Amino acid sequence: MPINLARQKAAQAWCTPETEKKEMDVELAEAFANILNDVWSKPWLGNATTGEIIDELRARCEVNGTLGYKTVEDGVKSTDQMP
Repeated sequence: MPINLARQKAAQAWCTPETEKKEMDVELAEAFANILNDVWSKPWLGNATTGEIIDELRARCEVNGTLGYKTVEDGVKSTDQMP
């Protein structure tokens, strides 16, 4: 996520009926934006680059030592493992 969008989302915390009377803390808003930017860019949230997704898949394969996939041949489903 671009940092500008994260900043906009963080600033919305001061726009709710419960918080609109509070003075905005710019340093706190920037800290929230950095956290949002870091979390939203993680592969498990679907906002990753192709390289990050490949790295995530490679790491998962290294953890269990296999890559599982399903094939359909002649109407019979089977689950194969790749080394």
